[in-house]
Amino acid sequence: MDFKYSESGPDSPFSMEIDAENIQYVEPKTSKASTEDGKITAENDRTPVITFFDLPEHIKIRILVYAGLLRPCLINIAFERSRLKLEPGLCSNGNSVRMSRVSWSGPWVDPYHGPCGHPRLPIEVFLTSRAARRELGALFFAHNRFSIYLYGKSEYNIFSGATAWGLQHLRRLHLELGPRENRFLKLATGIHRTIQNVWTNFCLDSRERMPALKYFSMKCKVKELIVASKLMCTMDPFPTLFHCAFHFNHFQDDDIRPVIKRAAWRLTGNLDRPPFPFTHLPKEVQLMILEHVLIKRSDPCLPALERDAGMVALLDRKNPRPTSSPLACCGTCSPLRAMCFCAARQTAFSTTCSCFSSPLPYFLVSRSFYEDCRRVFFSQTLFTFVDEEPESIMRFLNYIPTSSFMQIRHLSFKFPLSYRLYHKSARSEDAAVLSWSVLRRFIREHFDLPRLSLSIVDLGTRDTMASRNKYMRKLLIAFTDLQGLREFRVYLANDPSFEKELERAVVGRASPGRYKPYNTLPIGQQYT
Repeated sequence: MDFKYSESGPDSPFSMEIDAENIQYVEPKTSKASTEDGKITAENDRTPVITFFDLPEHIKIRILVYAGLLRPCLINIAFERSRLKLEPGLCSNGNSVRMSRVSWSGPWVDPYHGPCGHPRLPIEVFLTSRAARRELGALFFAHNRFSIYLYGKSEYNIFSGATAWGLQHLRRLHLELGPRENRFLKLATGIHRTIQNVWTNFCLDSRERMPALKYFSMKCKVKELIVASKLMCTMDPFPTLFHCAFHFNHFQDDDIRPVIKRAAWRLTGNLDRPPFPFTHLPKEVQLMILEHVLIKRSDPCLPALERDAGMVALLDRKNPRPTSSPLACCGTCSPLRAMCFCAARQTAFSTTCSCFSSPLPYFLVSRSFYEDCRRVFFSQTLFTFVDEEPESIMRFLNYIPTSSFMQIRHLSFKFPLSYRLYHKSARSEDAAVLSWSVLRRFIREHFDLPRLSLSIVDLGTRDTMASRNKYMRKLLIAFTDLQGLREFRVYLANDPSFEKELERAVVGRASPGRYKPYNTLPIGQQYT
C-alpha cells in the first residue's frame, strides 16, 4: 500500500510525505496492566510511564535544539526545502555583532550573520503522532525566527500552506516585500498592484491567523511617500507587537521616515499611551533614566571596532560621509537579527535600535529638564574628534556654550589611519602647529582642566615614516601648556616609545602599561 500524507500542501517546504509500503501493525506485547489516575502502570512495579510530552517545557526545548528543530538563525520558508548546507559555524549564535553596513542582496547572502551551516530541518518528527504535531509544532513556531519573501501570489501561497498548521503560534517573522530584481514598489498596475493585494491579504489575516506574532520586521524598496503611507495604513489589522522594524530605502528620506516611525509606535501600542509622570520620580531615579536615554548609546559614525556605548564623535552629521568609512550597525536594531535597520544613513526605523541620536529634543522640554540633561550628557559622555584639522574642530566648538564645556570630563582626539604617503611641507607643518596652539588655548580657557581627562590617539600611516613621527613629536610636545589636566593618555601606533615621555611632560607621571584606547583593535594591529 502506497500513500502520501501532506498537511501543508504539495508545494510547501514543510510538507511531509510517508511511503507506507509494507506497513504492518504489531500488537504490543505487554503484561496485565491497570489504570491509575489516567496513567498506564505495569502490574509488577506499578510505576507510571513518563513520556516525552510529560517533560517540562525547558527540557523539551533543549531536546529540540539538539535535534535541530530549534535554531538561532533565521529559517527562510521559501528556501528551506532546497537549502544547501554551507560552511559550518557561520550562522548567528545569539551574540551581539557589530559590522559595517552593506547591501542586502539575495536569499543566500546574509550580511548580518553570514551563511547558515545547519542541515535540513528534521520535520518528519511531527509525523510520529498527533500529540507530537500539536505540542512540538507549538514550540517549533514559537521559538524559531522565520523569514519569507512575498514577490507575488505564489510566494504567499507557499507561506500560507507551509504554516497553516502552526501559524497561530508564530511569534517572530521577517518579511521582504516588493517586485523582484530589487525594484521599487510603486502605485502602478501589473506586478505592483498584485504585491499590494498580497500585502493587504497578509495584513487582514494577521490578526486572526497570527495572534501570537510579537516581533516583526519588513524590508520593501519604496521611494514615494504615498506608497509608504499606504503600506503603513494597510497594517491597521495587525496584532499589537512588542517590537518592529521597517526598511524602505538605502538613502535618507526625511519625508518617509516620520511615517514609518509613527506606524512603529502605533503597532507597539506606544502612540496613544498616557504621559509618564517622570517628574514625580525621585531625583536619583530620574538621573538613572537620563543616563540610559542619553549615554548608553553607540555612535554609528565611529568604526564598529573602535567604539563603545557612551562614546560620541563631535562632527557635522549632515554632511555625507565617504564610502570608504561606512556607518556601522549597532547590532540591536533588528528584532529578529535579520538585517540592519539603523536610521543613521538609510530610510529605516526600529523600536530596538540603540544608535546615538541628537539629545536636543530632551534639552527643549523645560529649564529644569535642560539642566539635568546637560549635566548628565556632558559629564558622562566620552567626546571624540575624528579629525586632524583643528580649524574644523574650532568651527564645531563655537556652537557649544562655555557652561557646557565646563561639564565635560572626557575628551579625545583621534588621528585616523592614513593610507597615503605623508607629504606635508614645512610651511603646512608650521601652520598646523599654530592652529593647534589656538585650539589648546581654547581648551585652557573654556574647560575645567583639573577635572578633564584628555587622550590622543594617532593610528599613524600605512608605512612608518620618520618625517611623520618627527612632525607628530613636534605637535604633541606642545601639549605641555595644558599642565593641570586630571589625566593625559597617549597612543601612538608608529612611535610607542614617545608615549610615556610625553605623558610625564604633560602631567608629571606616566600611566602604567601601554594605553589601548579601544576594547579591540582591527585585525593586523595587535599591540602589546
